[in-house]
Amino acid sequence: MKAALVTPFISHLPLHPSSYLGYGTAVLKKNEVDVIDFNASIYYKYRVQLQEILSEIDQTQAVLDNFLLDPFYLQLQNNMEEELKKIPWHDYQSIYITTPSWFVTVPTAEILRLARLIKIESPRSQIYFFGNSLGSWTNEKELIKNDIHIRHLNDLFKENPVNKPVNFDSLPTPLYENTDKYLFNMLPFRLKHGCNWGKCKFCSLAKGWNAGYLEREPEKVVKELSMLIDTYNPRMFVCRDNSINGANLLEFCSSFKNHNKPWAAMARADLSDKEIDSLQRSGCQFIYFGLESGSDRVLSENNKGIGIKQMSHFIRTLYDHDIMPAPSIFVGSPDETEGEFEKTTKFILDHKDYLDIINLYPYMMSPASDFSLMEKKPHGNTLTRLKRMISLCVDAGIKVCVGEQSAEYVLFKTVCHASDKD
Repeated sequence: MKAALVTPFISHLPLHPSSYLGYGTAVLKKNEVDVIDFNASIYYKYRVQLQEILSEIDQTQAVLDNFLLDPFYLQLQNNMEEELKKIPWHDYQSIYITTPSWFVTVPTAEILRLARLIKIESPRSQIYFFGNSLGSWTNEKELIKNDIHIRHLNDLFKENPVNKPVNFDSLPTPLYENTDKYLFNMLPFRLKHGCNWGKCKFCSLAKGWNAGYLEREPEKVVKELSMLIDTYNPRMFVCRDNSINGANLLEFCSSFKNHNKPWAAMARADLSDKEIDSLQRSGCQFIYFGLESGSDRVLSENNKGIGIKQMSHFIRTLYDHDIMPAPSIFVGSPDETEGEFEKTTKFILDHKDYLDIINLYPYMMSPASDFSLMEKKPHGNTLTRLKRMISLCVDAGIKVCVGEQSAEYVLFKTVCHASDKD
């Protein structure tokens, strides 16, 4: 019997296929496998309603995911089980579940829900999960308790895989199917596994199965991208590293610049001027980064490892190199004072001429982060400060997106729209 590779339905928009889906497809294609990006398929089926929401996002200065996107997601959840029942699960002896999205937030409950529905239709099917959210957003013990076998991207056919960084260089070139179901004609790539900092107290991206750090050989990355261009010719690429900072960045940029393909990425705000110049020459269009706060003390409390003067220089240098600075900011850090919040508002106003889009959050701590384990809580005035920050951004002429989904969509839409004009 053949295998299936499937994604669970979650709130993340199908902006582009995930790298785990692409690599997993390439590995599993050694045998017979059907790829079912269920997340993308659901959104695609209801694309008319989704497009209406996205049009509203395009025209709105302050976008709130929990107002525009979350109700739509809950509506689709009600239809999910009926859609799943239409898939002939009994045809598959092995069913692999992986992340459908760019980020690692794959809730345990959604994987268990998908697995339960599959088991009802096909009790004999063996179910596996692989992804980089184990130990943080996805509870490994809960999966095992519910007869879901854990796999590692480098060892999809091996029992009891070792927890280790993903060696992307040892994998075949990703394969992507049904690319018309995604919102943008773009593909992801990876320069590394892990974060070269990994110490922020609100983040667990460097914990669990995300632990460890392993950079790729730049020439292998560029060779892989060349093959993807030849096969799919995407409009642009996006690097899905937690941050592109690393020893291989300059060599990658130097090798990739001759391909004349725009791309975007996430980074820490401590890239050197030389690295930013190299990013510009290689076609980088925007950098999403964690500004977080305008207070040095708050940044230090969260162990950000970067100060406000460096943040300011970073923003201005990106702007001067025609790379859009795309900061994320949180309000309501556990011990944030009113004066420190005011420092953040002042920082935004001082840099409003350099900022078109801000991704704003009420303070959040990811599962298994240092602050979560310490049972830290957001400041009691978080929502009040959030509303004030939204008004400040709107008055300053900055588009503000509260939530990651609308922010990602707006950033890519902005870049693609500029490309259309070219």
